[in-house]
Amino acid sequence: MKKLLALLVSSIMVCGGGISVCAEPQLSTPIEGEFTEYYKYTSKVYNSMTISNKTASCKSTVMGFSDKTTKVVVTHTLEKKSGKWWSNVTSWTKTFNTYTAIYTTSKSSLSSGTYRLKTIAKVYNGSAYETITIYSKTVSC
Repeated sequence: MKKLLALLVSSIMVCGGGISVCAEPQLSTPIEGEFTEYYKYTSKVYNSMTISNKTASCKSTVMGFSDKTTKVVVTHTLEKKSGKWWSNVTSWTKTFNTYTAIYTTSKSSLSSGTYRLKTIAKVYNGSAYETITIYSKTVSC
């Protein structure tokens, strides 16, 4: 009887023990240059960058809520790929004392390479704030 029970338990472990089911919600892949999370003071943040004639044109749009957002601070950092890492080329920061910010910057005389725009938005409600960081698609010149 012990042998039969041991054989039965062994069979269950061999046949069914290796099967496991794990269901997780499928997450959508975020689009470069946009954020997909939910924030208290921020409605939308997106950015873009183009390069023409060795000049990068960068733009970020940050949209808060008129009844919550009191100030937006936007930092642009132009980054260049160096091997498998990214290095800072230059940065700009501007404060908008309203709930919406559209920030444009440019950098000329770029050397050949692959670039991206990093946008950091600090979105305020009084003295409280949330920070959102997004990256643009990469662009080569």
